[in-house]
Amino acid sequence: MTHEDILAKLNSTKSADRKRGAREIGKMKSTALGSDLFEAYLKEKRDKRTWETQVEMIRSLGIIQHKEAISEMEETVMKNKPHDMVTSVASTTFIQLATESVNDARKVIELLKFGSVSVISGSLLSLPTDRMIPSREEIKEVIERSWDINKHPDRIGHEFGLIDSRIYLALQCADWDIEFTSDFLNHCIETAFDISRFGKPVANQNLIAVCENSLKGKFSKGYI
Repeated sequence: MTHEDILAKLNSTKSADRKRGAREIGKMKSTALGSDLFEAYLKEKRDKRTWETQVEMIRSLGIIQHKEAISEMEETVMKNKPHDMVTSVASTTFIQLATESVNDARKVIELLKFGSVSVISGSLLSLPTDRMIPSREEIKEVIERSWDINKHPDRIGHEFGLIDSRIYLALQCADWDIEFTSDFLNHCIETAFDISRFGKPVANQNLIAVCENSLKGKFSKGYI
């Protein structure tokens, strides 16, 4: 798809077209279209019905590192809405835009300190998305703050269908020193339970599989 084709999609009256155009920008890493994408997002966000298109736009803004969007992403993050996909993806993109190095997890830690379940999920997703390798001290703090994040107050009573965001941290543990990750990964395996539609606990096989792979130093694919 050419840049002209993408711009036509972004300016389409159909939400599905705008969503596809945004996805193509991220897929092609078309930094030249960053300003056009950001302008399209500012228009798109006015319509709450098109949240899926907004999510695709936000995600691509992070992929192409469009720094102009950082204040907008921060504003969304600070609203701290729980159970909100736009907030979750904005949290990931904010960290991508605010962080200069994959060795720096300070923004992740900052958001973990106050975040709703959506902010926390997006924050932890940034780790495997960019294969971040923070300092040992930061790794320890991220793990400490995420140890029982599945028991976050926003999650209690809403477990059915809601991802256990520890899976994102568990994914990235594959790249980190096993000395610092093994206790967390084994803890996740022991506490890997979802809630069924009938309110009964069921094993979270995805989390278990990711943790088992990470314990072997193998990065699990297909989860982000």
